[in-house]
Amino acid sequence: MNSMISFRNKHSGFFLTVFLLIGALLPSMLSAQQNEVSDSVAIRAAEELRWGVVSYHQGLYNKAVLSLEKSLALEADNDLTRFWLGRSYYQSGFEEAALNEWENLISAGKAGSTLLSFVEIITDRRGLARELKSNGRLVELFEIPREQGGINYYDRPVSVAASPQRDGSFYLLSYLNGNLIRITTAGRIHHVLAGGMLGFDRPWDIAFLPDDKLLISEYGSDQISVCNSDGFRIRTIGSTGTQPGELLGPQYLAVSSDGYIYVSEWGNRRVSKFNIDGEYILSFGQKRSDFAGMRGPSGIAIRNGYVYAADSNTARIEVFDESGNYIKTLIREGLKSPEGLLFTSDSTLLIADAGQIMVYDLKDDVLSVSSDLGGKGKRIISICQDENGNIISADFDKNSVSVMTDISTLYAGLFLRVNRIVTDEYPNVHVDFTVEDRWGKPVVGLDKLNFFIREKDRNIENFELTYSGYNNRDLALSVVVDKNVRLQEQDEVMRDGVRDLFRNLQAGDEHYLIGAMDAPQLIAESGDNTLDALKRLMNGWSSESDVASALRLGASHLLPGRKRKALVFLTDGRIHPDTFIHYGLQDMAQYMKNNGIRFYPVYLEPDMKNDELDYIARETGGSSQYLFQPRGILPLLEQVREDVNGFYTLSYDSLAYTDFGRAYIPLSLEVNFVRKSGRDEMGFYAPLEY
Repeated sequence: MNSMISFRNKHSGFFLTVFLLIGALLPSMLSAQQNEVSDSVAIRAAEELRWGVVSYHQGLYNKAVLSLEKSLALEADNDLTRFWLGRSYYQSGFEEAALNEWENLISAGKAGSTLLSFVEIITDRRGLARELKSNGRLVELFEIPREQGGINYYDRPVSVAASPQRDGSFYLLSYLNGNLIRITTAGRIHHVLAGGMLGFDRPWDIAFLPDDKLLISEYGSDQISVCNSDGFRIRTIGSTGTQPGELLGPQYLAVSSDGYIYVSEWGNRRVSKFNIDGEYILSFGQKRSDFAGMRGPSGIAIRNGYVYAADSNTARIEVFDESGNYIKTLIREGLKSPEGLLFTSDSTLLIADAGQIMVYDLKDDVLSVSSDLGGKGKRIISICQDENGNIISADFDKNSVSVMTDISTLYAGLFLRVNRIVTDEYPNVHVDFTVEDRWGKPVVGLDKLNFFIREKDRNIENFELTYSGYNNRDLALSVVVDKNVRLQEQDEVMRDGVRDLFRNLQAGDEHYLIGAMDAPQLIAESGDNTLDALKRLMNGWSSESDVASALRLGASHLLPGRKRKALVFLTDGRIHPDTFIHYGLQDMAQYMKNNGIRFYPVYLEPDMKNDELDYIARETGGSSQYLFQPRGILPLLEQVREDVNGFYTLSYDSLAYTDFGRAYIPLSLEVNFVRKSGRDEMGFYAPLEY
């Protein structure tokens, strides 16, 4: 015992020293260990963020959500991760979840102006605001200058007409120098046509035939010229005179959907009708037992089988049927000298009336002033609407052409959304994005001069506009077939439908065939033999088909591309009541809509409908179809190819430091279109380098 005590006393100094040393080092050791753990967590969180962003740009939104949620679980206060999680939810169709993520940033004061604007527009689109978007008042955006570069392009404008190319451009006809000018949506001269070698003799109005040939009425030579798309005269309709088929002072033109040509004649005080080959059909508008006769026939518009004709001398708008029978007088009072007419919807008629544009509501029988050009209008005689919804007016006496917009859209701005950033060819970077107005209408006709791009802390000057959807008609099509066993007896019918769709695809199109079974399957894709695909379609019927999963599978194949996107569902309309439980009905519609996919349920029976499928079709800009309608489902493909498209791609060479693919590279993109603008902020990672 004594020896032990002696040992303790002898070494007590040593133990005390060791104890104190451990006490001193322990916190730093624990701190180092904690730092290692912390660093490890941060690295894992950053890696999940990186995979989330990469997956997003590949169109793999489910994977993006999973990675970003893991990242947030590791590092909950990372604002960038929360922003990206919101974007991934949004593209997946889960707008409510996206808004919740962004609201967290906004309430913490960590949202920039771009995100605030993004959230505001999405919220407005979801709410009642989209139903209250217009008050009918127009405000001038800009005036088309008569002289550009020392050249006088027009003198006494008489007619304006939107281009049938649906690219936002419009045509302007000049009375005195006979020029026909095509002008871009931004107001720049595209090119000038002069009527071939003979020119136009006091041209008055422009219209387009269904095959896009130009019609030009020539007041000076009492004829209508039919021109090719380059403006060269192919043939003429009519000759000087007062007899049936002859013309005297032809002015305003209109073309019905079936190709009949209507022209108002100032000299004969009537409206004459010709067929598409120029053969005379009939005339109307002159005095008869039930009608006093027109004294100054001018503007014409056709809507739902009726011909609306303005009389500038009586200040009335008369209505006839397409056989020339007088129906009624639409407007008796309130106008001064109406000329050009334009329907912007079934219930809204714009009227060029002396120095102002009037708007008439056919439902409520209300006439009001839409614009007086700030009190400067003198004699507006022609109006048209371009693909971006702008109203263009030609004022003959003021010798000016104005581009106007609804005042509610002027201050609403544009909705620019970067869809993905492609870095497969890095340092060459491709930025895919869409431009819409606040209410979702695509903005077309934009060019490189409308955009401004910035990567990290430098402006990108040498970028190119490498793709514009309004100039491209290629199609990406997914066809989903309901493989419920109750439809097995209609197997041949559905295969005919699929065969008909695939037969009408064009070079450059791509397609996918999906079977809606208990476990949806990809049956065929582009490059597969169609006959083999149709054989495979005969197999694998299910007692319950998972329609919602099949629709999402069909849509997912369309996500990465730039082509116009359509999803067709062949069905009898009878889907399970719980179809949209897991993927909500609204979420499904938003998933397709937010990724530019139009949905078309195609029913096997004419009287079969499904409210849920029809809702998705309406929300995405598609429509419900019947398989055996007169032209089959060919019009469906035509509609998708012709619809306006606000998709664009910008490409440039990146100079950003990538840290071997681990550095996040922020990017911002702005669009400026006359007096409207929009902006989005995104980012990307370069490919990993090992």
